[in-house]
Amino acid sequence: MFKVSRCALALLGPFTLIAGFAVMNDSIPASAGAGVSASPQKKGKEKGNESKKEKKSKGESAALTKAGVPALWEDRGDVSKLNLVLGIGSEAGKPKPPFQFDKEDATGTNPKIKIIDANGVKWNLKFDEEVHAEVAASRIAWACGYMVEESYFIPSGKVSGVAGLGRARKFVSSDGSFNNAMAEKRPENIARRGVNWDWSSNPFAGTKELSGLAILNCLLSNWDAKTTNNNVLGMHDGKGGVKDWYLVADWGGTFGKTGGFLSHSKWDLADYSKQRFIEGSKGGAINFHYSGKMSALHSVSRDHAQWFLGVIGRLSDNQLRDAFRAAGATQTETEGFTAQIRKRVNELQAAAR
Repeated sequence: MFKVSRCALALLGPFTLIAGFAVMNDSIPASAGAGVSASPQKKGKEKGNESKKEKKSKGESAALTKAGVPALWEDRGDVSKLNLVLGIGSEAGKPKPPFQFDKEDATGTNPKIKIIDANGVKWNLKFDEEVHAEVAASRIAWACGYMVEESYFIPSGKVSGVAGLGRARKFVSSDGSFNNAMAEKRPENIARRGVNWDWSSNPFAGTKELSGLAILNCLLSNWDAKTTNNNVLGMHDGKGGVKDWYLVADWGGTFGKTGGFLSHSKWDLADYSKQRFIEGSKGGAINFHYSGKMSALHSVSRDHAQWFLGVIGRLSDNQLRDAFRAAGATQTETEGFTAQIRKRVNELQAAAR
C-alpha cells in the first residue's frame, strides 16, 4: 500500500507538446544493451521505384502512429556485467563529427542547440551543469531496467554554421566551438508521443516497477521529477510489435539537494552528501526524505523496496564509477558520488529488512 504525498506547486511556464511520428528505417529492439540508432533519410526516390527496405520502413512508421503496449521496466539480465560507460548506447552510436548546426532549441530551462552529425543523425546538444548529472543518472537508471534516451558527454567539439544564438551563446563560441556538452540522440525511428504521465495516474500504478523508479528518483535526489519531465516513446520491440515506453526523460536535476525553487541544487557533491535519503519506516512501508516535484510515492512498501534492491544492489562500485567517468566527472566527484550511492543503498537494505 502506498502512502501518497503532495509536493508544493512549482513555477509553471507555457509548454507546447508536440507528438512527432518519424520515418522508421530499421526495427529497434528495446532490449538491454541495445543502442537506439538512426540512419539518414534517402532522398530523390521516384514514386514506384522504392526498395523493399523503404516499403518496410513505411509500414513500420505507420505502426508507430498507433498506440503501443505500455512498458516501464525491462529485465537487463546479469546487472553486474552491464557496461555503464556506454549504457544504452554503443561505440558505433556515438555522435560523429563534423557537426552541422540546425537551430537553437528554446524549450526547457537549459540552453540547447540542434545539430546533425557526419552520419546524418540528429542530436540535441545540451549545456550547463546538468549535462554531468544527466549522463551519469541515465546510465544508472538504464542499468536498473528503465528506459532512457541515448546520450553521451562530449568534453569539447565544434559545430559548423552556427548563427543567431540566444542563451546558448554563453556556451558556443562564434566559431562554433564548445566545451562540456551532452549530446542526446533524436533518431527518426522513435515516435515521441507528446504524453506527460503522472506519478499517481498511469498504467503501472501499484506495481513494484513504479515503486522502484520512485525510489531511484529519491536515491539520486532528483528534485525535478515533475510530470512534464515524464514522457512516452513509441519504439518497435523487434518482434513485430510496438511498445510505448514510459520514462523519466530528464535526469539533470540529480546529485544535489532536493527542495523548493530556491533551495535545491544539482551536481553538487557536498549537498548530495548531506542530503537525507530515508525518513524512516513504519509497519510495512519505508518513507523517503524527499522535497521536490515528484508528486507521489514518497513512501513505498517494504517488499517493493526489497525487489528494487535486488536490482540496484547488484551494481558494483566500479560500474558506478564508470557511469560518472562517462559523464565527465572529476576523480573526486567520481569517488565521492559512488561512495554516497553505496551508502544510500546500504541504508535502504537496512530499512527493508
